[in-house]
Amino acid sequence: MSSWKDGEMRAIVFIGSATTGSSREAMDAAARLGYTVILLTNRKAFLQRIPQDALIKYMEYMDEVSVRKKIIQLLQIDYDIRAVISFIDPYVSMAARLSNEFCSTTISYEALKLMENKIKTRMALRHNEATCEFEIITSDKPQSSTINYPFILKNPNSNGSKDVYFIEDETEFEIAKKKITKQNSGKQILIEEFIDGPQYVIEVIVNESIPIIVAIIQQEITQDYTFIVTAYDAVLKMDESVYLSLWHAVTSIIQKIGLHHGSCHFEMRHTSNGWKLIELNPRISGGTMNRMIEEAFGINLVQETIKLYVGEEPDLIRKKHLAVHTSYITVNSTGYLLAIDGLDQAAACTGVVDVKVKPSIGRTMMPPLSMGHRYGYVMAVGESSDEARERAEDAIKLIKFYLEPL
Repeated sequence: MSSWKDGEMRAIVFIGSATTGSSREAMDAAARLGYTVILLTNRKAFLQRIPQDALIKYMEYMDEVSVRKKIIQLLQIDYDIRAVISFIDPYVSMAARLSNEFCSTTISYEALKLMENKIKTRMALRHNEATCEFEIITSDKPQSSTINYPFILKNPNSNGSKDVYFIEDETEFEIAKKKITKQNSGKQILIEEFIDGPQYVIEVIVNESIPIIVAIIQQEITQDYTFIVTAYDAVLKMDESVYLSLWHAVTSIIQKIGLHHGSCHFEMRHTSNGWKLIELNPRISGGTMNRMIEEAFGINLVQETIKLYVGEEPDLIRKKHLAVHTSYITVNSTGYLLAIDGLDQAAACTGVVDVKVKPSIGRTMMPPLSMGHRYGYVMAVGESSDEARERAEDAIKLIKFYLEPL
């Protein structure tokens, strides 16, 4: 896995990781590319679940000063660090800045940092055609909104749909404000107009100021008090005029925020008034996104992002054109998990390429309030989107969670 140059080991430092999904797959990709994988993490629970061939450095604190000291230590013991990368909030821009400092990379860390805060992103794009109406309030002050109901209330530093609320009246507004205020007293809160229409993830790589739309994935959203993505479909073909309007919206945003070299993903809704920006994040979408793109188009996006960051040319040419659908598992009641059944049967279904469940026996499970309350998924392929969806949904019906009510 390691290669040598003048007695040094070529390495990539990853700041933070989940145990599954895009960030975890990025470490595997770095190993395949011949790099020593060094993971800096403050999650002790992850230490036994990260690949054994990774060099894991546990850190009590993950602030920039502590991470910089650790990188200097690694350089002093002959690691030839080619990039510092994170696919985990809130470390993306910090990793990019340290990578530029220590590895002479050219990642647009200022743009990535901007994307880490939803208010700063909205302010930077306030005159862009894709921006919705928005307002900024302070969490602990009695304020009403000038935006008509229904609207969206957000913690500007949230991710994974945490602290994002659909507000239909004054009562819901006050309740949601109190929830956010518990952890963010005196902080700013973002209010956005509610945008209707189909929602998509647009995965983008910007290589030397040239933006490339790598994949478009349609989201299926369960909307109640919060928003939870419960399914994804790879978009194989889009009407030419619709795609062209999307391209113009994406490129105008990329130019405005100053992303010249890096990766990001958009969440956008297509409306009668054109494309509207819902979210902008400075990394690939987590969860199944990397695997879906690879199954649909033959592109391992985290691998190509790593190549981009170390100065190599990413290969973003599509080698496949296959429909892919991912359905997520949620539950309708709260309880302790007693048993799981049907995983092998689901995995054996025609077209199913991946089945995973997250919770261990004894865990408390609950109906979804954030993306973290999705407890597993089934991914299937097909000749058409309808066939892929049918295969995934048929397989997921075989998986049973047995709960003991609280």
